[in-house]
Amino acid sequence: MAESTKDDGGGRRERKRAATRMAITDAARSLTAAHGVNGFTVEQLCEEVGISRRTFFNYFPGKEDAILGDPMDHIPAALAQVFVEGGAGFPADEISPTLLPDFIELACAMMDRLAMSREDVVRLREAITAEPKLLDKAVHGSNKAEAAFAQLLAARERLLPQDLRIRLAVGVLTAISKQAGEEFFAPWNTRGYREVLTEAVDAVRTIIHPAAHTTTT
Repeated sequence: MAESTKDDGGGRRERKRAATRMAITDAARSLTAAHGVNGFTVEQLCEEVGISRRTFFNYFPGKEDAILGDPMDHIPAALAQVFVEGGAGFPADEISPTLLPDFIELACAMMDRLAMSREDVVRLREAITAEPKLLDKAVHGSNKAEAAFAQLLAARERLLPQDLRIRLAVGVLTAISKQAGEEFFAPWNTRGYREVLTEAVDAVRTIIHPAAHTTTT
């Protein structure tokens, strides 16, 4: 009983830390979208979140890191659990047949939980692209995010993260996400994210299984 209580307390502390970390990142991204990377200070960010400067540096080494956030926070625990459980009931030594539809649900749920509007995200992306230092960090952060997703996918499929199938699946799903994001956040786009993402997934299906999409006469 004591061990269970200890674990619960540790879980609550970690959830509280994750919530604070996400609040800092959400505020940093909103300020960046509104004022640019250099348009606000760490002190102003702390005031926005309601934390001290010391608390801020307990979470992030600098403002740019706060803007990009922690890759481990990108997929909330509840969404990660649903995604992993979606692979249950299938053979452990192969990729589950529900991976692509489950990936669509995961990606759409993550998009729905964004604290920023679509317009703010567009401005944030422009700010990151225009700032070489931040862009370099974003590339490194993307690598960490891919590694974190590989761990999640490996848990779902009950394979090792270094398994070739997991590494290729991460590459394919990352490419799908990137393409769908570029399309969805384009100034001319009027379609919803689910429609754009599903179109990208269907396009990959035609490449991998072209015969299944050939019309017979």
